[in-house]
Amino acid sequence: MTSSPGIELVLETPGAGPSRRAPSTPPPLPDPLLDEDDEDADRELFLRRQKEYTDLERSVEASAELLTSLASYLTTFQDNLSDVSGQIADLQARSDEIERQLKGRRVILPPLNALLSDLIIPTSLVLTIRDTEPSANPTLWLQAVAELEDKMVAVKSRGSKVKAARELESVIEGLSLKAMNALPPFLLTLIRPLRSASKGLSTNLAVMQTSLLLKYQPFYAFLFRQSPRHAKQVERGYANAARAYYETGMRRYSRALTQVRARVVEKHELVGVVSSEEAAASTGKTPASVKQMYERLQFADLDIDGDAGAVILAYMVDDKELTVPIEALFRSLGLVLLDNASAEFTFLVRFFAPTSITPSSAQHRERVRSHETTPVDSPVLGPVSEAGRSRVGRRRNGAAATPDPSEGLKEAERIWHEVFDSALEYCTAFFTTTLTPTPPNSIPLLTLIRLNDKLIATAESRGASPLVPYLTGWKMQLWPLYRKSMDAHIESIKVLADQAEGKGIAGFIGKGVKDGQVRAVAVKYAAVFSCVVALSDEAEEAMMFSSTTRMRTELVRLAQTQANKIKDVAQRHSFLSSIYEVVMRELVAGPGAPTHPRLQSELSFFRTREEEARRRIAQQ
Repeated sequence: MTSSPGIELVLETPGAGPSRRAPSTPPPLPDPLLDEDDEDADRELFLRRQKEYTDLERSVEASAELLTSLASYLTTFQDNLSDVSGQIADLQARSDEIERQLKGRRVILPPLNALLSDLIIPTSLVLTIRDTEPSANPTLWLQAVAELEDKMVAVKSRGSKVKAARELESVIEGLSLKAMNALPPFLLTLIRPLRSASKGLSTNLAVMQTSLLLKYQPFYAFLFRQSPRHAKQVERGYANAARAYYETGMRRYSRALTQVRARVVEKHELVGVVSSEEAAASTGKTPASVKQMYERLQFADLDIDGDAGAVILAYMVDDKELTVPIEALFRSLGLVLLDNASAEFTFLVRFFAPTSITPSSAQHRERVRSHETTPVDSPVLGPVSEAGRSRVGRRRNGAAATPDPSEGLKEAERIWHEVFDSALEYCTAFFTTTLTPTPPNSIPLLTLIRLNDKLIATAESRGASPLVPYLTGWKMQLWPLYRKSMDAHIESIKVLADQAEGKGIAGFIGKGVKDGQVRAVAVKYAAVFSCVVALSDEAEEAMMFSSTTRMRTELVRLAQTQANKIKDVAQRHSFLSSIYEVVMRELVAGPGAPTHPRLQSELSFFRTREEEARRRIAQQ
């Protein structure tokens, strides 16, 4: 390859890409006026570089061949890449299909596991129920019975759809019959000590109920749901044993209280009947009989501090010196009855009521159900709802719905009456002996009424509903006696006032009323009024204070009649003032709350009359 002298050839490799050098400045055109020496110099320069130019040409040709090979390779690579892309699309489609199949299997897997769990009967369950007795290992039997009932319910619910479940029915039936025949004797054995003549009352029934019977309550629940006939056998056995226990215990206890009651003779002292000792007593001090009446008011409360609050026990009757007021005896009987009756009813509700016998295994079965949705029904598991749970399982749970709580309480009340009615007869007998033939005085009767109200409130708070009507019956018997006793007090003051006026036989024979008697009546009236205030109840105030108002009217009539016998006006009003002062002093000293509206009203009534009497004295 030749070139003109003075012209420099620059060869560049085509396709070199961004890395090739930028073209150099074009060589200057040959000057036509160059001389031959310059032309020879250029020719010589070209000849010297001829090899370089030849190598450069070969390099260009090699690069062109390389580019042609690369273009062919890229074309082949693009074809292979298209094939691979098609294969990847096929694999993606297969992967989507496999994912759909896997999702379907995931949906059906939990119900399938549930089916297998329901239909597989563990060997340990069969061996436990078939070869052992509940008394040998009660804890193991508790687990076995719960699991057996799960299997019974599962097999029964799936039997119409699953052939394997129908084949298991005979096995399940055999195990259930063995359990139903083995559990009643075991439960009845637990309560056998109650029926023993020598060990009956020495047995702590509360401990037996909490530590034994309630522990094995699932056995009775199983019998109640699966075999009501066997459950009734257990119920009757317990009711008979508990009835004998409570009947014997309450008979002995009421007999002991009756013996203590016979040692105390209640004095039925009327306000208007005053002995010579009371008439001669000092009016500046509260009489001993009134103080004793105040002290007995403490028995209106269930919670009493000290030895006075202790319940009288049966063995204490052996102490011949033991004497307690009627209120303490009634309180002891009420507390013993309340504690035993409420504890027994609570146990009956927890053990026998249907509300405590609902199966808990259904929740365990639900925990293995699938919570995912499925659009199809299973031919093996039965119809499946949109919630992913077997409709058979849902019906099974619906059948085990919680019973109405009121029905459970009615059932417990029925058993409670079977157990406790005979014991209540002895409580009624003692209660009757305290009221007949001569009932206590009005304040002890009102104390019994308030104590009985607290017993009723406590029974209601403890939920011992069957005991409330019985205690209410006591209250209905006490109120008429209280009203009758208050009427007797009023009549006694009225008779005394009539005597002061000279009416009746006393006036005919000339027997008059002494000033000391009037003062004693005034003290007694104030003491009774203060006690009524201390024992008052807002709901019954109108009925209670109507009697005291009538009593006050007769007292004022008695005081004025007695005062009118005094000829000197100053001394007459001085006597009335002293009577009113006695009443006010005892009202303040009594147990009634000084801030009680009724007590304030009574003080105001007598203060007004006392001030009027003093004003009359001052006018003389």
